[in-house]
Amino acid sequence: MKSKLFYIIIFMPFLISCSGYVVHTLPDLDGPSGRAMGINNRGDIVGYCETEAGDFRAVLWEGGAVTDLGTLGGDDSYAFGINDDGVVVGYSRTADGKAHAFMWRDGIMTDIHDTELPPINESHARAINIGESIAGTVGYGGVMWRTPDDYVWLLDGSGLSGPSDAHDINDSNQVVGWHHSSDEAFIWEDGMMEILPHLGIDRSRAYGINSAGQVVGNVVDPDTHMQQVAIWEGGNPPVILGSLGGNYSNASDINDSGTIVGTAKKTDDSTVPFYYKLSEGEMHELMNFGSGNARGVNNGGIIVGYGNNADGVEKPVKWVWTRVRWPWE
Repeated sequence: MKSKLFYIIIFMPFLISCSGYVVHTLPDLDGPSGRAMGINNRGDIVGYCETEAGDFRAVLWEGGAVTDLGTLGGDDSYAFGINDDGVVVGYSRTADGKAHAFMWRDGIMTDIHDTELPPINESHARAINIGESIAGTVGYGGVMWRTPDDYVWLLDGSGLSGPSDAHDINDSNQVVGWHHSSDEAFIWEDGMMEILPHLGIDRSRAYGINSAGQVVGNVVDPDTHMQQVAIWEGGNPPVILGSLGGNYSNASDINDSGTIVGTAKKTDDSTVPFYYKLSEGEMHELMNFGSGNARGVNNGGIIVGYGNNADGVEKPVKWVWTRVRWPWE
């Protein structure tokens, strides 16, 4: 009897530990490295992979297969966002080596860069919503593309000047990012930019927003002076969500149910991906390759990003929640 009880005690923790996120490596383009950067609610994933020739190509992972999205005439391209209709955005090098924002749909990559801009200007598209409004950067200013050939400068009318970046957009056309000169996070809506409150130190950045208008990124903790994951809700000051013991954490994305993903340092100074559920109030390290970054999460809870393998090479991955089935179920 003692022997049976001993085995039950050893076995039960093993079963419990198997419930959680399980990492899956995504197929690549036969080159050494790659990153997954965004996911839609259908489970389609975008990012970029290195080819055998050493170039980087924007890719789409759909139904277990990887598709090279091509370029705008140059060697490299990078995809960052995808909406629920499968429209992809990112940027590509052109034949003259410039970075131009693109929109990709049904096998066709469209250059959405304003060719009337001075040649020094480049553009980057980072996120797209269901209405096909796009957030990104042109030159040194954050923009929202209302159509591929029409965009608005987010700083206009804000009283601010200098460079800015737009990183995410929700289906209500709320855009978030950060203003470089003041080094503060912002939210933009209906032609108006609002600097988000911080905690007394002018250093905050916003990287993700969900349908409810919850914004995530990082702020400087006034007590420790460390960058920490934070969430802004309803115009209130940011709430710091903690760390994994190290001196840095940052949130990249948040889904509609309040799952936040990003990267954080541990006490040994390693950098690892994490997830944080607002309903639980605790940060968890994701199963990873020793280091990595979680970049996106969809409403089904699937997380995408990248992790370093045993050779220190970045590989595109997704994390899928897996529950153990007990033997009698």
